[in-house]
Formats: sequence, structure tokens, C-alpha cells
Amino acid sequence: MTREEQIVSLRGALEWMKDEVEVIEAEVDPVLEAGAIHKAFDDGPVFLAQNLKGYPHARMIINFWGRRERLVRLLGLDNYKDAQLKMLEAVKNPIPPKVVEDAPCHEVFIPREEVDPLALFPMVQYTEADGGRFFGNGVFFLSGACCEEGTSQLTFHRMSFRGKDYASINISPGQHTEMIANKFYDGKVPVTINICPNPTVELMGISQFHATVFPYIDEVGAAGALQGSPVEIVKAKTVDAYAIANAEWTIEGYIVPRGRVWETEEAEKLDKQGVAPFHPEWTRYLGRAYKGRKFELTAVTRRKDKPIYFFPYGGWAYFPSLSACVYELGERLSPGFVTDVNNSIALSQLGGVIIQVRKRRESDEGLQRNLLGMVLEMFRGIRLAIVVDDDINPWTTDDVIWALSSRVNGNVDLIMGVGGRGQAYQPGERGGMMFTHNGGIGIDATIPFSARERFTRARFPVEKFDYTRWFSEEKIKAMKAQQGEYFRWMGEVGYF
Repeated sequence: MTREEQIVSLRGALEWMKDEVEVIEAEVDPVLEAGAIHKAFDDGPVFLAQNLKGYPHARMIINFWGRRERLVRLLGLDNYKDAQLKMLEAVKNPIPPKVVEDAPCHEVFIPREEVDPLALFPMVQYTEADGGRFFGNGVFFLSGACCEEGTSQLTFHRMSFRGKDYASINISPGQHTEMIANKFYDGKVPVTINICPNPTVELMGISQFHATVFPYIDEVGAAGALQGSPVEIVKAKTVDAYAIANAEWTIEGYIVPRGRVWETEEAEKLDKQGVAPFHPEWTRYLGRAYKGRKFELTAVTRRKDKPIYFFPYGGWAYFPSLSACVYELGERLSPGFVTDVNNSIALSQLGGVIIQVRKRRESDEGLQRNLLGMVLEMFRGIRLAIVVDDDINPWTTDDVIWALSSRVNGNVDLIMGVGGRGQAYQPGERGGMMFTHNGGIGIDATIPFSARERFTRARFPVEKFDYTRWFSEEKIKAMKAQQGEYFRWMGEVGYF
């Protein structure tokens, strides 16, 4: 079967990429053991744990989004750099979903009074310092009356069950979900939470498209465009909402915008925001507990045959939505000025960006500083934004550092954030007034347009010669395999 036919469900995707899947038959404990496997083999294969301690009815998927090449393969691309453009194309050209009557996610129905979240879901504990075991792994799907016409919302939210039928949900300021919650502040918002849906649905859920850049998106439609066919959705059983038909589980219920629930018992006892431990966050620091919005559960549905539970990423996960948003921002500032964006793993995916630009004329000088200011103040949690020229490889840290060391004037090329509301998950922004942005840094590592001649790079004419005159094809391939990524790239372009 083709990629398009297989990736309409997680099970199909796992079969399609079975060469990347390691099936674990031995028992795995969701408490600490699953996290240890995940961390020990970051940037490695997908793990499918078949036997979970205390959960004979479920399985667990680990590290699905933990490898760059896997995302490239899922999107049908040749390299990761094109992923941001693919996502932008999907957001701008969505394929509307298809409504179906029957769905795998509805094979088993569990009414509200029979739900025990901790007994049902193999919630994980990552580290010994965590404040408990938490949920936080389903894709919230909002559509219909709560959204603007022709739009839908898919997103992950940090979530902690505090009772059998209610939980806290952490909705970050500025997210599309917050816009919806504020719009219906005095009511309830019907929603489904979809565990292990189609991979492209999950990718759109993990991704964050800034509401300032994209105020209204048909995200389930974008997921359809990414997979190459309409996402099948089905009417929920107990609320006026839709679920992802091929999900492994769904939770039905309501977001209660006025309701507030502490994320942990310890935080509630302390009655203090951002003090009690929670779980590791994307910043690579231990997260802290807060008082979030309230979620009311009305039912759970699932597949009959050992549904798969998603291990919430606690390490690297690749989702190029931040770079896509910055790329789009650059296009709106000046079409063609931004040529590439990398939200590097070293910058914790959401903590910073490296932007490549091409200055085409004297009037382009200064646009890089406009862009740095916009990025630093628009995207909460960004601590570092770097702009480089188009001869610098933004995907190679060594080349970026070389640009920093040779092109930055410390007196004029550092741009400091002006302050304002920051991101609570960044420890450096939890001082003084809650969530104050204490100083993201922008660095202009570009050559002044008028000084280009002084910065001419030495370049070898590597493309002019046929190396098979001296070496066999096999030998050339073997020698290139010995090169590090940076040296291989410089060898291809000829830079000294």
C-alpha cells in the first residue's frame, strides 16, 4: 500500500514504517521505565510496548516523533528543511474532513460513571522528581459552533486528572484554544480529546501556529492536506462535537472556561503558582504546577483491540511549526527576504530560531533587525533569535557559531527584548512579576550590505572536477561517510 493509504491511522503508519519500529514484548512499567527507554534511545527507533504493567488492555507508543528523518518520511519529503514549507502549504490549502457514521474509535463505549482515568490510561511518570503521573497526551479537537466558519482547532494541552470526571488543562495565553475559551467564557465548550489519531492530525496538534500570524486555521483540514486525503471524523456520543474516527481512544467532554483546577494536590495545598513540581517541560527543565482551566469528562471511547496509548514526549520531538510561522512572518515583511528558518533542537524547538536571509539591495539592510524585534516580542518563550546571511548554513551549528564570531559587532548587533509577558515554562521568565520576559536576545550575524566586499568567503571550485578520475564511486561514498556533517557540507559548496 502507498504512503497515502497507510498513514490515515497510527496502525497503518506503524505497518508502513515497520523497519523503524521495535516491538517490546517484555513488561514495561509506565512509571519511570517507559521514560527511561524513551530517553536512553532518543533519536532512535519507534518503540511499541505490547505489555504494560497494570494495563493488560492497552499498549504504548514511544518516540514516534523523536527522529527528524521519520517526520520527513511521513510527510513524503526528501529533507527536513522542506517540512516547514509543506506545513505552510497545508495550512493555506486544507482538505476538508469527511464525516463517517461508524468509526474504530467508537468500538467500545465507557460512560462517565464507569471511567477511572488512572486505571484506564497508563499515565506515565518521567522522573523521580515528578509531582505525580499525568495525562496530557491527547489532541483536543474543536470545531463547529465554537470555531469561526470553515476553521477547526487541533492542539495538545498539558492535562492532569484530579478526579474521575474532571481535570486541569493548561492553556497557554495566545493559543487558539484560549481565544475560543474566552469567547465562551460563561459557558462550556464541547470537545473531544483524541489519543493516537492519524499521524498528521497528531502533528498538527503538537504544532503551534501563532494566532497573530494565523488567526484562523482549518487545522483538521491541514492534517488532511498533509496526509493527502480527507481526515475521517465521526460525531461524538455525548457532546456536540466530532472525534477523529481512526483515533485509538477519545475522551468526550467540555472545557469550562470559568472553572479553575490546580494541577496537583501539592500545588493546591501550597496555594502557590509555579512552585510544586510537575513533569519535564519542553524547556528541558522540570515543570512546575499551576492552576489551569477545568475539563469535565462525559465519556471515553476506544478501539476494541488493545488500543495504543501515546507516550507524551519528554525529549526531542520534531515539529517545524515555529520555523513555519517565522518564515511566513518574513514573507509578509518582505517577500523573498527570508530564505530558511531552523528552530534547532539546541534551542528546545520553541525556545529560539536561526533565520537565514538574503539581502538583495541596499533597502533590505535593517529588515533583519525588524524581524528580530518581531520574533522576540511575538513568540512567548523565545530566548534567542539569530539572523544569518544566505551563505551561512542555519542547519549546522558550527557555521552559525563561525558567523557569530566573525560578523557580530557586540556594540550594535545585539537586540534585547523590550520586556512584557513571557512563558511560564522558561525559568528565566518566572521572576518578579509572574511570567515577565526577562531578556530574550536577538543577534544580527549578517554582513552589512555596504561591507560585502570585505567579507568575501574563500571558495574552492569543487564542482568543476570529476573525482572518479582518482577514486572509485564506492571509495568516494565511503570517504564522505567518514566526514562530519559540517565538513561534508563545506566540501559540497567549497567554502574554506
